Amino acid sequence: MMRRISAQTVAAAVGLAAAAPTTRQAVVHLAALNFGAARRFNSSGAPASVDRAAIIMRINKEGVFDTKIVESLVNKYVNGFEKTTYLQNFTLEEITSHVQGLLTAEARFRMGDTFEYVHEDAHSAFYICHNEPKTKLRMVRKMAEFVSLNEDLTLGSNTLHYVSEDRNIAIYTAVTEGFAKERQGEQHVNPKSPALPTVTADRQLNEATRDLIRGLLRRQLTSVFPVFDIAKSDDGHVHFTMATTVERTNYVASLLAIFQEIAGAEVVSSASFTFSNGVQVYMFAVKGTTAAAIEERASMVGLLPNRPFNAMTRMHEAGALTCEETVFIDAAVIFSMYFTRSPTTDDYRHLSAILEKEPNGVHRLNNLRSSLTQEVMSERYAGSVIALYPEFVKMIYEDFRLGSTAERRATIADKISHRLREDERPDYDFEIFRSFIKFNEVIIKHNFFKTDKAALAFRLNPAFLQELKFPRVPHGVFLFAGGQWRGFHIRFTDIARGGVRMIISKEKNYRKNKRSVFQENYNLALTQLLKNKDIPEGGSKGTILVSSRYLNKFDEVRCKHIFLQYVDALLDLIIPGESGVVDNLQKNEIIFLGPDENTAGTFPAAGATYSRDRGYAAWKSFTTGKDPELGGIPHDVYGMTTHSVRAYVTSLYEKLGLQETEMRKFQTGGPDGDLGSNEVLRSKEKMIGMVDISASLHDPHGIDRTELNRLAHHRLPLREFNRSKLSKEGFLVLTEDRNITLPDRTFVEDGARLRDEFHFLKYSDADIFVPCGGRPRSVTLENVGRFLKVPDADGESMMAGKYANLPPESLKFKLIVEGANLFISQDARLALERCGVVLIKDASANKGGVTSSSLEVFAGLCLSDEEHAKYMSAKSETDAPEFYKKYVQEILDRVEENAKLEFEAIWREGEKNPQQPKTLIADALSSKNVQIRANMLSSDIFQSKDLVRYVMGEYAPKTLKEVVPVDVMLQRVPENYQHAICAMWLASRYVYQTGIDSNEFDFFRYMTEINNQVVKSAKK
Repeated sequence: MMRRISAQTVAAAVGLAAAAPTTRQAVVHLAALNFGAARRFNSSGAPASVDRAAIIMRINKEGVFDTKIVESLVNKYVNGFEKTTYLQNFTLEEITSHVQGLLTAEARFRMGDTFEYVHEDAHSAFYICHNEPKTKLRMVRKMAEFVSLNEDLTLGSNTLHYVSEDRNIAIYTAVTEGFAKERQGEQHVNPKSPALPTVTADRQLNEATRDLIRGLLRRQLTSVFPVFDIAKSDDGHVHFTMATTVERTNYVASLLAIFQEIAGAEVVSSASFTFSNGVQVYMFAVKGTTAAAIEERASMVGLLPNRPFNAMTRMHEAGALTCEETVFIDAAVIFSMYFTRSPTTDDYRHLSAILEKEPNGVHRLNNLRSSLTQEVMSERYAGSVIALYPEFVKMIYEDFRLGSTAERRATIADKISHRLREDERPDYDFEIFRSFIKFNEVIIKHNFFKTDKAALAFRLNPAFLQELKFPRVPHGVFLFAGGQWRGFHIRFTDIARGGVRMIISKEKNYRKNKRSVFQENYNLALTQLLKNKDIPEGGSKGTILVSSRYLNKFDEVRCKHIFLQYVDALLDLIIPGESGVVDNLQKNEIIFLGPDENTAGTFPAAGATYSRDRGYAAWKSFTTGKDPELGGIPHDVYGMTTHSVRAYVTSLYEKLGLQETEMRKFQTGGPDGDLGSNEVLRSKEKMIGMVDISASLHDPHGIDRTELNRLAHHRLPLREFNRSKLSKEGFLVLTEDRNITLPDRTFVEDGARLRDEFHFLKYSDADIFVPCGGRPRSVTLENVGRFLKVPDADGESMMAGKYANLPPESLKFKLIVEGANLFISQDARLALERCGVVLIKDASANKGGVTSSSLEVFAGLCLSDEEHAKYMSAKSETDAPEFYKKYVQEILDRVEENAKLEFEAIWREGEKNPQQPKTLIADALSSKNVQIRANMLSSDIFQSKDLVRYVMGEYAPKTLKEVVPVDVMLQRVPENYQHAICAMWLASRYVYQTGIDSNEFDFFRYMTEINNQVVKSAKK
């Protein structure tokens, strides 16, 4: 902390008679966002001058200063900066304030303290120090932190940095202020989100600088990388200007450190400023280097700001780690957070042995263990350990850079272990460094050394997950590290598909989401594997966790920018022959992405066109859920998922002899969503309750169907429901409502809490519950007891069979068809079934969307670009080619057929063994399907070309075969995808026909029948 010095001491030190200098607001005039670039833009202008006598007079106006000392220092100070644009950027009063600060710094220095002066008030600050690395680093950090503390989105920030001509003094200034009003006739790069400079910048920016910035902003709109301009001026300085959308943290210190790493380079001036659309512009003048060297370093600019102000960033700024080492270890810390092994204790082994008898028991224990490990070994703690031993990071990075070897890893581990034992560090410290070494071991493909990269991407060998007791080892795991986000992609088979979920958190939830993101990704991908039993693609899922400092609510522009960074990094690893990519996999991979939370709408089309522009051959199939004009088949428009869910609902009614119109139903997920809206439009039950993110709605006499249909047709949230359509006992409570009394006189303090609890309250009691929205694990073993109308019921007692003979009227819901993914946890499902609830889990019920997406992928692989544009490009639902309409109908028919095939198999197995929960029956059918497919794909069964041709002909929709004959399909569709189709088609039909208990003889007989059909087909 800076030592405070009294005014009298200051005066004595420099010959002053009285008080320490006063200051006024040090507003940075950014006229010179040609900052040291005056020669670039104002070469014809005369250098600015300042009235030195006026400064001296202002300082001495009260007769308290030694005139000779003040005059000497003013002249020295002004001479030191007159060749820069400093004098253009500050008023006389501001320069006077800076000189007063300089006097104080001089006093401190003469007293044996550091030569420093810091002035900060509410919206402005300036800092003075000697031009030497340590004190400059301290000052620039203070400046960056000062502007980063601003959380007011109506204010922008400006910073400016100068070094005197004699290279002795450095000054940093910062200000936060409002944005300028929009100029009449101004041509904005993006009219929907005008980029307005701060008030001062608007007044002072010259037209040449505006043109440069406009060009960067225009490029920034479509670029997933930070965009920059590099030019060399007549004085030999290299000028770097960059525009990037980042979180509110200012990265001047980090960027200075990047350029200072260049041998012989010195940053002589810098500036940063904010536009109203969130774009931050940085400008640097660097001496002693070349434009080529600056451009090479610039490739790391977008990657370094990973969680700023942490230990790694500070070590980089201080020169303890290079930029490359910092960016690498930042990714390694992400890996360690999720995959550091906890020491195995006797207690853990004992509990594990007990829980092996419980369904999913060991998996739950490991989830708990992993969660507790992450609490202990947080990124903050890992950073503190790294700060103690930066030399370990250098060794581990060098192993990565050279291409990791087992011998080198073992040597490094021995050195680290020996040193930590000497220092008596806890075991966890070694586990952290061992996880970094493990990271090197499991990386089999990466883009770290690629020149242009939007984010780091690492393809990992997933075998290490077996050591961590994950129930199933995936086929592939990708880890991504972006500037403002981290992400994963998990694939359980070679040919796999699933959505990419973007997780946006309020700051209070970010830490929780950060801890759980990999486990959530893994669980979703595993669920997708079981769900994808009727399509060639196995299960996959992607997640993107956005920094809450960067974004804490959905913003389409910023979210799409991040989504495309994820896409770009993934493409780096799957486009063959990418320059700079290290590839130890040596195998081409096909990856398909679907829409998910915060990545639907225009995102899939953006991903497809981006992959096309990157030269990805399978771009037509890269994303699903695209615009119809790009060959997409919107799930929401055609109700793909709802067709599957409704097939299960109506099949239940048929088996149980129930009438749809007489059933009372409750639904989560409102009429503004895909599944929620289509469930409203296709169903005929009496809806007694519904919730969405906006409101809670209830009417015991049945919610007005006409009004619900209106909302669903227009995709409106429940808040738009016309209250006049409610009965006297009905109510609509908005999420933001407070202190509401319901018709039954129940007092509601908080509308958001009512919404979150609604599925447990009496207002949702119904015959059937169809969750069509909501967060995963909304119902767990801890709260599932509230689904019984029994006092003090709890999940453990339900699992133990205490409530097995309950009468139906004691059940909150008699039937549950789980439309939303993972809404109910596995153990809660089992608990409900043991109490008599008839439940169909998500992996069975909502697979209609994946069936549609898979056949959208298949069309993209089968059709040439010309054919795809002709047959699959639909400008609207009505203005669509006849081929497109027929193809969509065939998909709908297949969705219902697949749903009914599985339902019949589940029901048949349930009748054989009434004690077996349908949840476990569905899992067993899925697992058997997955295992048979895997066995087929690892065998040589598909060397039979006749078998492949026969199955492809059976699988392909009739409409598609009319345009692309099967023999042409076999030429166009990748061979591994053909084999995936065959394995799926054969396995799913076999399992649905023969059930869980079928054996090898049953399979032999089944395949004999198939071969007979193949022979007959070949003879035709």
